[in-house]
Order: sequence, then C-alpha cells, then structure tokens
Amino acid sequence: MEQSLLKGATCDGESQPTLWQPQEYKPFRNNLGRLLSVFCYPVLFPFAIFSRCDATAANAKSMRLRFLVMGLVLAGFCHAFVESALQNTPFSKAFAHLTVFLMVDHAFLWLTFIAHQLITILLVDRMENRLNAGKLHGERVVIIGNGPSALEGEEYGAKIDGFDEVVRFNNFQNKTAGLDRWVGSKCTVHFSDGVLYPTFKEYAAPGATVVLSLFSDRFIVAGSYFVLRGGADLETQLTMDFLSDPTTTWIEKERIEALKKKVGLTGIKHPTSGMLAIDYFVNKPGVQLPVVIHGFDFFMGPKIHYYDAYEPLYERVNNKIGVNQHSPHKEKVYVEKLIAEGKVVFIKDLPKKVLK
Repeated sequence: MEQSLLKGATCDGESQPTLWQPQEYKPFRNNLGRLLSVFCYPVLFPFAIFSRCDATAANAKSMRLRFLVMGLVLAGFCHAFVESALQNTPFSKAFAHLTVFLMVDHAFLWLTFIAHQLITILLVDRMENRLNAGKLHGERVVIIGNGPSALEGEEYGAKIDGFDEVVRFNNFQNKTAGLDRWVGSKCTVHFSDGVLYPTFKEYAAPGATVVLSLFSDRFIVAGSYFVLRGGADLETQLTMDFLSDPTTTWIEKERIEALKKKVGLTGIKHPTSGMLAIDYFVNKPGVQLPVVIHGFDFFMGPKIHYYDAYEPLYERVNNKIGVNQHSPHKEKVYVEKLIAEGKVVFIKDLPKKVLK
C-alpha cells in the first residue's frame, strides 16, 4: 500500500514523518457518504448505547466475527421476508430489497470491516507520539477552548502564541476574519473527537501532535472514530492511514475512567475533549502549574463556539448532538475545584507581568 508522507515538527526541531496528509473537503463524495450512512443508524444505535466491551485487539477479533454472523443472519431473514411477502409486486420488492441492503447489509458490512481494521490499529505502538515519549516543547501550557468568551475582553492572541504548548480542539478556527488576534495562531497539540478534524485540510494544524479524546473509552467508540470519517465521508484509506499512524495517539482508558469519577459522570455521559486535555496536562510530568485556560464557557450560553457564524450546518448539528452527551455543569464545578487548588487558571486572571 502506497503511503503519503507529511512532515510534522517535533519538539527538538527534527521532522517526524506521518502516514497521512489532510484532504480537502469533497462535497459530492463526502455528502453522498453521509446520506447513505443515515440508513445505518437504526442498526448502529443499539451498539452505541448498550455495547460496553473495551477497545482491545482481542475484542475487535471477537466483534468482527459477531458482526459478520449477525449481519448474515439478519440480512438473510429480511431478504427472505421481502421475497415471500412481495412476490407479485416486482417494483415494490426491488425497492424493499434495496432498503434492506442499505439498512442491514450495508451497516453490518461496515461494522465487520471496521472491526477488522481495528485489530491492527489497536496493536500499533504509539510511543512515536512525542507526548507519549515525554517530549514537551516546554513547561508552559495554555489550553484554548472554543467557547464564545474567547472573543471577549482583551485580545490574547500574541500572549497565547508565547506559550510552549498551545492545545486546541476539533474544528477550532483562527485563520478567519482576524480571529488569531484573540485566540492566537499557534497549535502544538490538536485534540479531536470522532469527526477526525485533523484529517480535513481546512482544520489541520501542520506539525501539531494529534490526540484522540475518547478513542479508548469503549470498543464501539473506537469504531465510531472510524465510522464518521472512513464510512460516512467515504475517506476510508485516509482514515486507515491516520489511525494506523504511530504519531496519532489517544487518552488511555484508565485516565478516562478516573476523570469520569472525579467529575461525577454516570451512564453514557463522558468528558469533553477540553476536560480531558485539562486533566491530561495538569497531571503531565514536566508541566508547570497552573495550566492556563481560555475560552471555556461550559456550554452555558446560547452559542456553543466563538466561530458559530463560520460553521457548516453539518458541524452545527454534530455540536448539538455532542453537547447532550456531556455534563457541562459538573465539568464547570470540577474546573473551579482545580482553580481553587492552584492547578488551573484562566488567562484573564494571570498577573500582567506573567503574560509579558
């Protein structure tokens, strides 16, 4: 398999090759895939809610076989039912078979294929990722949230770019309409959810270290990181390269579970990428405390992101769905606790002399 290489800067200035490079948004291809993926949701939904097995290669092998068997049995039953129930209506029968294919065959083909790919992906040694190797650019860390308050008060862009590590999330924007004056232009760490924003050219931050927020939470969540970009967007090869890259990493399962307990999350609720990043760097050896944060509003206002006006409809829909999977008030309480302990501080609360 021919791989493309993109050079990313490491903390010591050397080039770090990656197996993937970000791609332009392809309206016809990506939108066609997203349309076809809608038919799979009824099959995917029960697994998303009830599946609890860990994201391991052994579980991927087991689930590959289960998906294959379930798909064959369910698809066979549904197609047989269509044949017997619609014998004398050829057009209706053909339409019903197509519907079954899109909702059952199509869904389980993807589930089986993704489980197969995850066997290899989960076995990759991730120590080439510089954060896993303990190679920080420096001890001063600032984490930039995407909340509307990022554009309020003083313009901190230049000060943000002065930090050693600048952490950002998902589809952050700092290249439009002078936004960099408020939120800076530097990005050394890019946290991403299942949409895999670093693989989009418009959101990629060249040289930034990529961290997948919840990939290891559950096997089905790891699969969703493949589904959204590799399946729904039909960028399958790009997704395989991206997730197989040793420089792409994720937060460990144990750390996610520990944070859930600290914040008080139960059921299907999980931490935001921002909360995971704060917890990660607060506990990272070599990081100077307090970790500085900016643009964290905990979804308390009418707007979710400071760049709402520039977001495509598809992303705004994902935002609304995503918010309901978190507990913003509990995260706010926990961050306030970290502030009281001197582990975290808002950039606006730093003494002026510290920011110079």
